[in-house]
Amino acid sequence: MKRKLLYLFFLILLIQSCKKNKEESYDSESFVSAVEETSYGNGYADNTYCAEVEYYNPNTGTRSTYTLNVEVENNELTVIHWPNGGWLDEDHFSPEELDSDGSCSFTSDRGYEYTVQINGPECSFTDESRMQSDVEEDKEAVTCPGCGGEKNEFDDLCWYCERKERRNKEEEENKKKDIEEHTCKRCGQYDTFMWSSDDMCSDCKRNTEEE
Repeated sequence: MKRKLLYLFFLILLIQSCKKNKEESYDSESFVSAVEETSYGNGYADNTYCAEVEYYNPNTGTRSTYTLNVEVENNELTVIHWPNGGWLDEDHFSPEELDSDGSCSFTSDRGYEYTVQINGPECSFTDESRMQSDVEEDKEAVTCPGCGGEKNEFDDLCWYCERKERRNKEEEENKKKDIEEHTCKRCGQYDTFMWSSDDMCSDCKRNTEEE
């Protein structure tokens, strides 16, 4: 009896293993069939694919590679799925035709350069969270804290805010100098009519003369 149960147990394991291998083989064959269609047919079928996306920002010199889902229509890359449900689409770049290896390159409307290589069917897991963190850091490096506009990565402020800050500093220094020159050293009052060479205001001068 025990021998029969043991035989039945191994038979079940064998059936499950064959079923799993068949499913994996089906997924692999499905993608191979898509690749064959690319080489001999009209290109990649309209679908969502898993791709390796290289991102380069010439403003900061940042170059990173991520695994992301992309969409293909008429053998052209049309959408790159971004973190938090966002995406990069035809509003940001012109659809690019995939070559026989499933790759293409383009420059977005912001001047960022992308190279995309399709690796297989839609990804179960992607680098969206890592990419979101990198993009936020990259954006912060070229965002002016004064006005929110664009700045050079190595500058503290944009050109407009630097000029404004410099002008405000000059005005503050001139105001301070004006107060020092027109403040009576005897009574401490501000007198508009004092000359820079005067030490006392007109009232103090008059009182001194009367004394």
